[in-house]
Amino acid sequence: MEKLKIKAQKRKITGKEYAGRIRRQGVIPGVLYKKGNSVPLELKETDLVHLFHKAHSENIIVEIELIDGDEKELKVAMLKDVSRDVIKGSVIHVDFQEISLDEIVKIKVPVEIKGEAIGVKRDGGVLDHLLWEVEVECTAVQIPGKIEINVDALEIGDAIHISDLEVPQDVKLMGVPDKVVLHVVAPRKEVVEEEVLAESEETQQEPEVIREKKTEQETESQDEKNKGAETQ
Repeated sequence: MEKLKIKAQKRKITGKEYAGRIRRQGVIPGVLYKKGNSVPLELKETDLVHLFHKAHSENIIVEIELIDGDEKELKVAMLKDVSRDVIKGSVIHVDFQEISLDEIVKIKVPVEIKGEAIGVKRDGGVLDHLLWEVEVECTAVQIPGKIEINVDALEIGDAIHISDLEVPQDVKLMGVPDKVVLHVVAPRKEVVEEEVLAESEETQQEPEVIREKKTEQETESQDEKNKGAETQ
């Protein structure tokens, strides 16, 4: 788990108008939460960008130097939420959760695939990734930045379940053990081609039946004409 540092000022004023004004000055509003209490923060946008660039995942433990006038206090917190502008993608608000390093927490950790399944490379199968993150329970300092899965040996029909994931000894996997994280399935393209081929064959057969019927009717009509001519 990443442990990084950042400075934050205690925010004296709250509200949308003030938040909008400080954003235009390159300052991002935030909140530090702990057991029902909250402390409004102001953080430099450049410091946050630097923080996110140094982190290898969204599971970040931060040592916050909290400044209140002439007073400074160190807080250890976990990044809880990041709000971004839907158009620009820039950070507009951050939330931190204060923790102690030996505190047991539950958090979702991303799942990352390594390698290429033999069922995909050799047999043309499809790797279907169903679960992109899993929940774990451990102390704050033991939170893994990610859980890696090597898929090289997977053939068509093989699957990886939550219970198959490898995590450090003191990290507990949460959720249903037999829930599928990913599996290799047969190629979908062949099924589509077979359906299209079947439809094409049916379409080609229909005109032939119609032509046969028309031919029989024409023959009967010609026979009747011939009989009428013989009678005359």
